[in-house]
Amino acid sequence: MSSWVSTGENQPVSGEQLTSVFGNNMIQEIAQKLGISSADASSGLAALLPQVIDKLTPNGTVPEGDLLAQG
Repeated sequence: MSSWVSTGENQPVSGEQLTSVFGNNMIQEIAQKLGISSADASSGLAALLPQVIDKLTPNGTVPEGDLLAQG
């Protein structure tokens, strides 16, 4: 995850890794809300999460204030 916050290349994460971090129940809940399979939810999150974290931490640091509210 530190590579996502830094200014270098984002290292990948697998759907299985996210499932182990967030737990199967959380992944199933996300999948159910999206109407997709748990496998699709975890792989989709694995593809998007590094990019989202990278964009929320410009210049390799967590910005002051609430960046989500600003966006």
